[in-house]
Amino acid sequence: MRIYIAEDEPLAAQKLQFFLEKLGHESQNILLFDDGAKLVETLKTQTSPDLLFLDIQMPGMTGIEVLKYLQQEQKKGNHADLKVIITSAFDQYAIDGFNYGVSDYLLKPYTLDRLHQALSKVRLEPVINIRMERRTERLRVIDIVCMVAQKDYTQITLSDGNKLKTICTLSSFEQQLPPGLFFRVQRSYLVSLKHVKSYTSSTVILSTGDEAPIGRGVRESFIEALKAIR
Repeated sequence: MRIYIAEDEPLAAQKLQFFLEKLGHESQNILLFDDGAKLVETLKTQTSPDLLFLDIQMPGMTGIEVLKYLQQEQKKGNHADLKVIITSAFDQYAIDGFNYGVSDYLLKPYTLDRLHQALSKVRLEPVINIRMERRTERLRVIDIVCMVAQKDYTQITLSDGNKLKTICTLSSFEQQLPPGLFFRVQRSYLVSLKHVKSYTSSTVILSTGDEAPIGRGVRESFIEALKAIR
């Protein structure tokens, strides 16, 4: 997944990159531009990225000018699959942006949750890296059903029923995973709220048929978190 960030404010660019990495996107797949003209020159010579975060007020070319360029190129069949999300401190450009077909408009300052919502609109599914004994695997977050701490490793159950073992801890996974999508129902169990099929007073039943115990002290918080995501 290749992502371009066109943002002339260094702190804003760094914040967006940090958020993207927290949501599972690798830094080597993220390219930063501080000038609209430099961005366009790169688009003319390089393969189109999957997603462009575009500020409005930039030197060289403004965000609106970049959108005009992209519209002209898309009529020629270029950059047809490029998704654009505007990031701006000014809301008066929203109508213009949507008229050019942008996927979303992030008004600064935005939160990690708001960014995750914008990414959901363009269907760029977050992934995380899983360290195995001899390799590293990239997993789509949506495919993770639950994680269970077992002595020196963590067992991950996927939506197809497969189970993987990794040396990473549950706490490290909680820091990597998108906020609000997973819940630690018990000290050794982290479950995907999207994969909760049903629950009782003491047990969570997951989409794969696996079950996880609910700690007595977190049951009400679990129910509230489940309601918030559905």
